[in-house]
Amino acid sequence: MDSKTLQILCELQDGFKLETRPFKRIANKVGCSEEEVIEIIGRCRAEGIIRRIGAAIRPEQAGYAANALVTWDVPPEDIDEVGAAIAEMREVSHCYERECPEGWKGNLFTMIHAHSEEELREIVIKISERFKFNGFKIFKTAKELKKTSMRYFEDSRS
Repeated sequence: MDSKTLQILCELQDGFKLETRPFKRIANKVGCSEEEVIEIIGRCRAEGIIRRIGAAIRPEQAGYAANALVTWDVPPEDIDEVGAAIAEMREVSHCYERECPEGWKGNLFTMIHAHSEEELREIVIKISERFKFNGFKIFKTAKELKKTSMRYFEDSRS
């Protein structure tokens, strides 16, 4: 990765400030044109380095009072197909296959957001019935202790 791309990614990982032309500010800071910043971001998306640029919303403040990590016991041969289908659901913000300790039931982990406990139950039941899962566990969010973006790069100019 070249130094200009690294500098741009360093700027992006901190989120956008409230401004009309964030790419212009980044361009000025990095020493290139606004168009070049947009081009580099597009290339990073095409190469899979970044997935998207979007808002980080706090679910509770957006009216989603019932949030839970739900683990699903999915046959290994079905994990890719089922995981991809669940990941497409708008109520699901995260969907991961995880290695689990021996004896643990549940290899697919999802974060589900709902407006109420009743809606959360309905979503879980809908998913369970659609895929005919053998089991699942619901871990409701008690309190959010941290919500920040991961910092993958340190500022390359420091």
